[in-house]
Amino acid sequence: MFHESARLSFARACERVARDVSVDHPDAWVVDDRRVSFAIESEMSSADVQHHQRFLEELAGEARGGEAYLAPEGHERWAILVGHTQSGVPDGRTSESTQREPSDTDVTAVRFGRQ
Repeated sequence: MFHESARLSFARACERVARDVSVDHPDAWVVDDRRVSFAIESEMSSADVQHHQRFLEELAGEARGGEAYLAPEGHERWAILVGHTQSGVPDGRTSESTQREPSDTDVTAVRFGRQ
């Protein structure tokens, strides 16, 4: 969930990473008023995975809670949780990634990888 428009948050994140990750697979993205979803069955190179991770980190910065993850075949699963400290789940990233600063933002329903 986003405080402001998810579309605006998506556009800002694209600007900050200097790449629109939706260009290659525009039909895989659903950007609603307050949520962003992504699902695709496609091979991803290591560079693609890194671009999507960076984009999700930027998008998470404008969200107030939720989860975003990448689970591409042949790569380690990567996830970021935002705003879960009240539920007892630590705020941060998983998959051997560094701890993220606590945030009052939310990335509910951002999904990457095979579904």
